[in-house]
Amino acid sequence: MKMCLYNVTTTIKIGGVETFYWEVANELSSRGYDVEIVSGKGKYIKYGNIPVKMFPYTSREKIFDLGNRFKKWGERISFFKNSYSYLKNQKYDFFLIHKPLDFFIAYFIKRISPDTKFVFVSGGEDFYGFDKYFAKYIDYFFAVSNDNAVKIEKRYTRKVKILPNGVNTEKFTPDDASRVFLRKKFSLENKKVIVSAGRVVGLKGYQLVIESLLELNDFYYVLIGNGEYIDQLKKLSDKIKVRDRVLFLGEIDNNDLSKYLNIGDIFVQPSIGNEAFGITIIEAMACNLPVVASRNGGMVDIVNEQINGQLFEVNNVDDMIKKIRWVYNNKQVYNSRRFVKDNYTWKKSVDILLENIS
Repeated sequence: MKMCLYNVTTTIKIGGVETFYWEVANELSSRGYDVEIVSGKGKYIKYGNIPVKMFPYTSREKIFDLGNRFKKWGERISFFKNSYSYLKNQKYDFFLIHKPLDFFIAYFIKRISPDTKFVFVSGGEDFYGFDKYFAKYIDYFFAVSNDNAVKIEKRYTRKVKILPNGVNTEKFTPDDASRVFLRKKFSLENKKVIVSAGRVVGLKGYQLVIESLLELNDFYYVLIGNGEYIDQLKKLSDKIKVRDRVLFLGEIDNNDLSKYLNIGDIFVQPSIGNEAFGITIIEAMACNLPVVASRNGGMVDIVNEQINGQLFEVNNVDDMIKKIRWVYNNKQVYNSRRFVKDNYTWKKSVDILLENIS
């Protein structure tokens, strides 16, 4: 079986979608499957054993601004245009995509290779005006959570299987040595530490955690990641005079992320925009951190209040504060790592994929 994992950003940036592609490719390859990644020209190569084909594209920042969806659409058209001469000469059994914005590719590939099966794994929405037309060329529909599956089924009236993200539990693991070293490095010894990680945009809700520090005056906050909202968060922490208890670490290489997650006592994911899954949550859980997350999208599937953390109402700072204090004071009752090992590994994810397309 030959499978193409097609996504413009896989070698460009680090995020949940990109992690999915690398980890699924690595797991398939370890089982002897012929798999390759097709991506835009970039420098991020997570696993050197995976064949990667890279092609130029016009980034959305350079596309005429008629709205964000239009810019994303233009980016993907340019990528497909540049990769098509290669793709049309390949004989893939399966072609995996992650965005409805890429549905149109199935139409062109199937004209040349009608036996190629298209697999769509939804990690969000990104619907647009005529995705329903091209959806008929998609053979298999998956979603990363129950919440996301409901949205996909409603949009396309197709049967959707749940294919959750996973985590490498050998890579993401409790690490007392790194915890001690990094806490000393950042003067966090004997402190109560909240940690978050992800793309720093407004919809992630990190501003809520910073605001909560006014009441959580004995807690410190470590934010891992970068993005367009970072300056606003720094200004907010200055404005409300909590900057001395907020540590902005910027983007951390995924190979080192586990070490930095171990700084925390609690992982908080306060998203106010729809969160289809939340892969950093299970990465933190693999490090045995309990989680406090908003009752939002796919995070409801992941956070079990008896086993690994607590959920709070979206955009409700008071509820979040209450749950943070509860989890911190009762963190010894949680076993987040065991939950992840039992439910969210990449092996399990690939098992589900293969069972449903074979």
